[in-house]
Amino acid sequence: MAAALDSGLVTPQSAMEDQDVIEVGGQPIRNWDRKGHGLVSMVDVLALSLNVSAAQLSTQMGSRTFYGYLNNFGLGKRTGVDLSGEIAGRLKQPGDTDWSESELGMNSFGQGVAVTPLQLITAVAAVANDGRLMRPYVVEAWEQEGKLERTEPAVVRQLISVETAHQLTQMLVQAVERGAPSALVPGYRMAGKTGTAQIPIPGGYHLEDTIVSFVGYLPAEDPEAIILVKIDRPQSSRWGSDVAAPIFSRIAQRACHLLDIPPQDALLAGR
Repeated sequence: MAAALDSGLVTPQSAMEDQDVIEVGGQPIRNWDRKGHGLVSMVDVLALSLNVSAAQLSTQMGSRTFYGYLNNFGLGKRTGVDLSGEIAGRLKQPGDTDWSESELGMNSFGQGVAVTPLQLITAVAAVANDGRLMRPYVVEAWEQEGKLERTEPAVVRQLISVETAHQLTQMLVQAVERGAPSALVPGYRMAGKTGTAQIPIPGGYHLEDTIVSFVGYLPAEDPEAIILVKIDRPQSSRWGSDVAAPIFSRIAQRACHLLDIPPQDALLAGR
């Protein structure tokens, strides 16, 4: 969605026809509920996690634009975090021997892409940071020869415009309110997105087991915290909105207390 907005393909007010199935590179793509949703907005695409519409956006962009943005967001690349053993994940793209045209549609909603939790949260944090991809770090400061050295925040690159980042944040606020209300934190506006990933097995994907997630940042207009909840093979439900979203809410409430982030209604009352 960031790529579609930033490249000028759509605006937050754009609408498109969500079909029950489309074919990309000979591969049929369907929504998670196996239904077409008719005329939908860009917020609908996010709130309802519409695979078909996402694939329409990526194919309309074309592989050069689509993969250009995914590469800039750091998918398939190490983040450069100050930890040993980081892996790059995997993002197949045109020119790779195992890439096929169907990937352009499937990758738009995450299928066929392998990312680490750190890559994912760093990419989403770029939207929160006005479109700037930051290099993550763990060590804030260290002492060397009696002198205290500090890690300074480092901008890797500007991924999308500030305007696009703000537009997408507002869309993600609406997506949470409509698609994952159990993630909401009373008193705060927050931006976020659910995730439900099928688990690859030899010859395809597991029919039942999933990896579910929810990533969000708050307060939406001036973020101070970003949180990713990821659960492998949940038992109570196979959907991120059911399992990961309410856990996010509980963690975020505690984080707001520990970081002393005042509720937004309190800020408004003080003006």
